Amino acid sequence: MQAELAQLRDIHLPQPIGWWPLAPGWWALIALVCILSVVALVWSLRRRKSARFLALRELEAIKPDKPDEFLTQISSLLRRVARRRSAGADVLTGEAWSAFLMEGKYGMSSNSATLLATGPYGPPANENFEPEALRAETATWIRRNG
Repeated sequence: MQAELAQLRDIHLPQPIGWWPLAPGWWALIALVCILSVVALVWSLRRRKSARFLALRELEAIKPDKPDEFLTQISSLLRRVARRRSAGADVLTGEAWSAFLMEGKYGMSSNSATLLATGPYGPPANENFEPEALRAETATWIRRNG
């Protein structure tokens, strides 16, 4: 019996379980998180682009017949677009609103921003007012900042 016991070897422990490669359940969870992230990103981008598209379509519908109403409607539209970009931007007035429209790389020109900040509340627009130029600059601002 002693001879047989001497032939026995000690217990061999298995290799420690590594964290790599991952089990199939973890791969499924990682794939699910990636898919949900892509879906959320696409949904967010489509929602943002659709709001921009609607704002541009509304801008095209504004008639430049009466300069004061034209300025008021464009300023109102820009405030709604700005609210999506920055909380509290829609309550800015005067110089603060003008500065907000001019800020950044894609800001408006100072003449247009001042006209939009003061035009709806001041005397009637002057003869040098060009509605189509203002509409084009507003459309550019909405595309780049909306």
